[in-house]
Amino acid sequence: MSNKIKKSQVLRHCIQLISFLLLPGLYAMTFSELKTVYQMIMGGNFNFLQAFPSLIEFVAVMFLTIIIGRWFCGWICAFGAYNDLIYFISKKVSKRKFRINEKVDSILKYVKYIVLIFIIIVSWTIGSNILESTSPWDVFGQITDLSTVFSSLLIGLVFLILITIGAFFIERFFCRYLCPLGAVFSIISRFGITKINKPKADCGKCRACTINCSMGLKLYKVNDDRGGDCINCLKCTEVCPRNNANANMIGKDLNQNLAGSLAMATMLGVYGLTSFGGDVLNKSGIGLNNSTILSDSTSNSSASDNASQKYKDGTYTGSGEGFGGTTKISVTVTNGKIASIEALSNEDTTEYYERASNVLIKKMISKQSTSVDTVSGATYSSKGIISAVKDALNQASASDFNNDNSNNSSATKGETITSNSKANQGSTSSNSTNNSQGNYKDGTYTGSGRGFKGGTTKISVTVANGKISNVETLSNGDTPEYYRRASGTVTNNIISKQSTSVDTVSGATYSSKGIIEAVKSALSQAK
Repeated sequence: MSNKIKKSQVLRHCIQLISFLLLPGLYAMTFSELKTVYQMIMGGNFNFLQAFPSLIEFVAVMFLTIIIGRWFCGWICAFGAYNDLIYFISKKVSKRKFRINEKVDSILKYVKYIVLIFIIIVSWTIGSNILESTSPWDVFGQITDLSTVFSSLLIGLVFLILITIGAFFIERFFCRYLCPLGAVFSIISRFGITKINKPKADCGKCRACTINCSMGLKLYKVNDDRGGDCINCLKCTEVCPRNNANANMIGKDLNQNLAGSLAMATMLGVYGLTSFGGDVLNKSGIGLNNSTILSDSTSNSSASDNASQKYKDGTYTGSGEGFGGTTKISVTVTNGKIASIEALSNEDTTEYYERASNVLIKKMISKQSTSVDTVSGATYSSKGIISAVKDALNQASASDFNNDNSNNSSATKGETITSNSKANQGSTSSNSTNNSQGNYKDGTYTGSGRGFKGGTTKISVTVANGKISNVETLSNGDTPEYYRRASGTVTNNIISKQSTSVDTVSGATYSSKGIIEAVKSALSQAK
């Protein structure tokens, strides 16, 4: 029995480790894409085929959860692995095992639904930024930058510490009581084809399955358990002295090796869909004209992405998210055609990035289009490059969509807006009108605003023919990662809308406000 336990759980922890290394952001991406789906549905503009390329992670995880249950939570999720690690350490440090009352446990499991509803109403529907400084996930991702954490994310740090303390005493504390994505999984996994089969008539009095359940399920009271809070960790099937508890699929019991193989196949399936789905989509032609879904933005403009597209001459800078971070690309347009594509910077692994860039840049220039296949084995790097070029080309054709086909716009950077802002902060005059109807005096103006760490952001704004034609960062005192996340999106949308009344970027709200304030300051001079 001990050999079985060791083999199965070692396999599970190995898969968790591999998933953590290969797909560390899968939880965050899935939840973010769930937000995108919700907002598109509520906005009445949801088109599955068009949106699909930007929702691959969401579709992959949700589809597998509906079919086979919550294997993602038990075997793949990075946050689940973090909870397991903390509880493992607690068992080594303290020999006493904390037990929570069954009734209390049952009540607390409803809290995750309250958390989900709160996020949906306050953040996704109303658009409040209250979660910006309180999110433990921003802290988790920025824990190496302690100055940023303590200056602007202190409440989020407190929440992360509390979650860690809870995980020290209660196994899978976050997963049981707080996980909003787990609340969604608890509902949809009930339709799955796998379950834990455990006839009560064949049970003894040991309650070993219940005592060892990661999620604290009262298995001794049921004949089987399908979906819901069960995360298919399979610990209950290993500890049963009578071999009475078994993983079951479509009425047939699975042995431990087969169940472990199913978990491995699940992980590989998710990894394959999220990593190489772009290849299939490009070949099938799905979503070729859809570089990014704008989850909160009211702007739905997008440049059509084909060889017949005419672009405005100039040099444009775009950004996209690659394997390790932001990729920045410069695209030069001559005589309405893509003349050159140059890599400015990237945060990817050099080997993967070079493998992708050498192939993709030549293809996009040759085809005069970003509708090219990703490079196998460097899919995320490929997506970052393609997204950055699309971003730049969207600016090259932005005038066709935002200025009634006039040729007065030559935008700069951009990304995806994911949070609403009603901020009117800034040192500029409140009498300045922020709309595309107001003409400005031609020239180049410099303005400043206060960014993420309270440092100064300096922006140069160029006005041509009475319109905002270029917005360029001169200097900033922000954390580079946050500023990069905000600058492309905000400046691009200011130019596109010819207004500073634009949304801030989720996770980079203060940086966004600093940029908007600086542009307002510059435009106040242009009036």
